Amino acid sequence: MDNRILVVDDNKTLANLIAKQLQTSLSYEIDIAYSLQEAKLFLHKYDYFLTLLDINLPDAPNGEVVDYALSKKQRIIVLSGNIDKNFREAMLKKNIIDYVNKGGVADVKYIIQSIQRLEKNKNHNILLVEDSLVVRKQMQTLLENMNFHVIAVAHGEEALGMLQTSTEISLVLTDYNMPVMNGLELTQSIRKTYDKKKLPIIVLSSDNDETTTALFLKQGASDYIKKPFSKEEFSCRIHNTLETLEYIQMLTNYDVSFDDL
Repeated sequence: MDNRILVVDDNKTLANLIAKQLQTSLSYEIDIAYSLQEAKLFLHKYDYFLTLLDINLPDAPNGEVVDYALSKKQRIIVLSGNIDKNFREAMLKKNIIDYVNKGGVADVKYIIQSIQRLEKNKNHNILLVEDSLVVRKQMQTLLENMNFHVIAVAHGEEALGMLQTSTEISLVLTDYNMPVMNGLELTQSIRKTYDKKKLPIIVLSSDNDETTTALFLKQGASDYIKKPFSKEEFSCRIHNTLETLEYIQMLTNYDVSFDDL
């Protein structure tokens, strides 16, 4: 994928401000479009690492630019001044990464941090364990849009087999209720071999029993997400877990380097 980012916003002052901040903080070529028509020309010419899209353009007032960019298989962060809850939820149902309100410098800083997180995500392999084929494909699409490499399996026994053959898995994301071996049995088996600091486990479950969360956490799960969950909650919890893992790895590498002195 080209080392480029596309900013689409009809507010030229804001678009140029965002582009300038991105160029200062990141090593990307930044293109700017002020309309859907201009965006189409850029998207025809280049493939982008990320597109930042305003959804109220002169020639596309209802977010049409998002659908067009999705048809071109682009990663998308929506930029919008529209705070209507229903509209926001409708946008988040699309295969976008995030929906960011255009409010000021803090929002630009958040966008930069999000891009830096996406860059780091390409270094992580996620083992997704989910018995429903439909849900598994939906979650795989969501994770791949976040720039992860995803290994998807149908139950815990397959997951253990995958862990035996691959040493490059950063995170296990597992459903609870599955045939052959459920999520709790999988968590217990993984913790016999892998320390919590080395391999985090996030559990997804629609179980409404409050004791289930505590049970998983006591057995070594790093986090527990109740279904149904929002895309934003899912993304934040995944990223928070991986940031903790990266911090632990950084400290470990620092200690090793210090011991070599």
